[in-house]
Amino acid sequence: MEKELFAQRTERVKKAIALETPDRVPFVPTLGNVIALEYGVSIKDAMTDARTLIPALDKMLETFQPDYFYSPDFFPKTGMDILQPVNINYPGKTPEFSDNFTYQTIDHEFMGDDEYEEFLKDPSAYLIHKVMSEKFRALTGLKFFNPYSLCGSTVMGFAALAAPPMQQALLALIDAGNAVSSYNVTLAETNMHLAKKGFPVWESAVASHPFDDFADNIRGLLNTVMDLKTDPELLAEAVDRYTDVSIESAIGLCKMLHTDNIFIPLHIGVDEFMSPEDYNQYYWPPLKKMICALIQAEITPFVFCEGNYHTRLETIRNVPKGKVVYFFEKQDMANAKKCLAIPLEREKY
Repeated sequence: MEKELFAQRTERVKKAIALETPDRVPFVPTLGNVIALEYGVSIKDAMTDARTLIPALDKMLETFQPDYFYSPDFFPKTGMDILQPVNINYPGKTPEFSDNFTYQTIDHEFMGDDEYEEFLKDPSAYLIHKVMSEKFRALTGLKFFNPYSLCGSTVMGFAALAAPPMQQALLALIDAGNAVSSYNVTLAETNMHLAKKGFPVWESAVASHPFDDFADNIRGLLNTVMDLKTDPELLAEAVDRYTDVSIESAIGLCKMLHTDNIFIPLHIGVDEFMSPEDYNQYYWPPLKKMICALIQAEITPFVFCEGNYHTRLETIRNVPKGKVVYFFEKQDMANAKKCLAIPLEREKY
């Protein structure tokens, strides 16, 4: 019975995505902390072991009977405790944050105004030396890491790895890797439980828009928005470099997880932050490049357009039809359907 329901629900959603007519309108809710809060599980517990959510999920599934279910979306607490990120607060990080504290991301600058050229010269080295070493208190020793010295004709360069700050950082990386991997096992078991009950799961794979990722994790959101006016060419080049790497990473993640869909949340491209002109010139091209590459790899992008997206419809419709799912937070849905679900022959990609 569960296998039949799984197949029916999957087919229902796939037909809707392909702009065909399913047997009924699919129900695909997006649920986050409510999975825990409404059913007696703390967010802290869910961050520690995703399997604590299973009793809550069983009750929720029985009530709502979704066609696709949003995979539990909680960060691995133990891994975060080990790494000590400076730009996010979460349940139990310090005593002041309760077990049900909602995640709080703090806008943080990891790249200065005059450091674009340094980033563009060697992005990978910059991420290791500047971003990772500053973003995570446990990884400050990475600022001394020199991969070029490890690739010489002798092994003398490896002596630098014996320095205490470097060893602390390397051990933290190993410990965090083990902790996150262990948490992912609990999440995989939870998702498998959902599938066995006949509910397909989506959002097991997540990718960030390269523009958002660069702003959130390197330059800082406010700085990035200002750079659109002060240094648009440098910003565009930096995001373009980030895009190619992000696409490869996203496709690799889907293959590793054996999933044919991926969740892409958008936030900086909202009407409130960016003019339509800047959106079309700087934000949409890397997003479109990512979407089309994923489609080419037979992966369906589930794109969540946060905030107001009223002026973006004419732009974001320029993708292969029947291959992309758009979610909206604030939108005239009748107008969105009219604009986006148009015949393939009217569009050029």
